[in-house]
Amino acid sequence: MTSEYTQQVAQIAGPLEAAMDAMAGTLSANQEVVLHNLTTPEHSIIKIINGHVSGRGNGDHLLAGPEKDTGFALLLQKTNNNKPRTISDYKTVTASGKTLNSASTIYYSEEGYPLIAFCINVDPSPFEQIRKSLDALLPSPAEAAEAVDLNLGGLIDQSIQEIIDKYSVPGKKIQKAQRLKIVAEMHTKGIFKMRGGVQQAAQALGVTRYTVYNDLEVMNEK
Repeated sequence: MTSEYTQQVAQIAGPLEAAMDAMAGTLSANQEVVLHNLTTPEHSIIKIINGHVSGRGNGDHLLAGPEKDTGFALLLQKTNNNKPRTISDYKTVTASGKTLNSASTIYYSEEGYPLIAFCINVDPSPFEQIRKSLDALLPSPAEAAEAVDLNLGGLIDQSIQEIIDKYSVPGKKIQKAQRLKIVAEMHTKGIFKMRGGVQQAAQALGVTRYTVYNDLEVMNEK
């Protein structure tokens, strides 16, 4: 079939090779683009960019398609529809065992035989390394939650103290009437809806949590 379809292979491959030349300067080092002549599967590669991704060069062979994917295998068989067909988002495995994210477009002869495969393979390992590095730099979820709690706790303390200063006289004990006004404003500002808000308010006022709860009940009765 090789000599029989040489002209059709050349007609399809020519524009794709030109497109690959245009892409060469824009691809990342972990992105491979490869053009295959499917009429010579044992040495199918016509042109390849960033062949280090899969460890191949011109004249080398196809990588395995997605394991157990009969749909991909069917694309490499004769078809009654000779329009190009694309399969995307599948995995291929290199000879060294590296898993790549892949996509391919198959071009067929006028009779429906597969002639050319235009393939893109991406090595995801650099992204995984970056993610691991970032994970190592960032605090764990528990540490992050603790930091948020500490920061929020500081804001609550500040708000509580501002309200207390508004209704009390420095150096004098807070009277019940003053405390009720303080608790009422804390309630209005939503301090008691925040985790630990009641306990922090009680400590700042020099009373127990139950006293704060009683003050809230008095407010509700009015």
